Amino acid sequence: GDWIEVQGIRKHVVGYLKEFLFEPGVLDAKIGTLSGGERSRLLLAREFAKPSNLLVLDEPTNDLDLETLDLLQDVIGDYDGTVLIVSHDRDFLDRTVTITLGLDGSGTVDVVAGGYEDWERRRKAAAPTKRGSIAKNATSAAAPVAGGAAPGKVKLTYKDQRDYEMLPKRIETLDAAIMRDQELLSDPELYIRDPDRFEKLMEAIGQAQADKDAAELRWLELAEMVEGQG
Repeated sequence: GDWIEVQGIRKHVVGYLKEFLFEPGVLDAKIGTLSGGERSRLLLAREFAKPSNLLVLDEPTNDLDLETLDLLQDVIGDYDGTVLIVSHDRDFLDRTVTITLGLDGSGTVDVVAGGYEDWERRRKAAAPTKRGSIAKNATSAAAPVAGGAAPGKVKLTYKDQRDYEMLPKRIETLDAAIMRDQELLSDPELYIRDPDRFEKLMEAIGQAQADKDAAELRWLELAEMVEGQG
């Protein structure tokens, strides 16, 4: 027929194809006569017209012209579901994704809220030297606090002292939760078998990572205060 249903909305075929930059004059053309860009847009129109709540796009920007690339970003933004994108196009990822699953060759999946640049910043900030220094400082700096602050130095409040003592354990707990959920996400069939669980796991990891970052920052600030009392 001349009508299709897209994301629960009934649309006329001509109007729907216009959304993918097709002029009425080419609607009756054979696929073999279409340009490369037109074929790419036709493929996108077909895929996004299918009833689904999950789309997997493998290197979707390959061989796309700028016009089609801009269109792809728009239709992904309008899609009412989860889109899983596998791509080496860092700029495209930064402009489209809300959660990044980064693979750095270590065998683990790092889940970060945001695009590629957000993942890159998080990866550098979470270098082993930084993680190791937090645990080391938590042990070595605890003794001076127990003995009290030196005269004339800034004194920690009760809440500061409690946060300073409890945050390392909090960070450890959050780190364990992140690693546990990342292990679940390493199942390559999960996003096909249970997309809702996949999305909830990504959200949980993103929230836990944000909480961990805040806890680490707070602890480092307190550690500086403690060192100032030495």
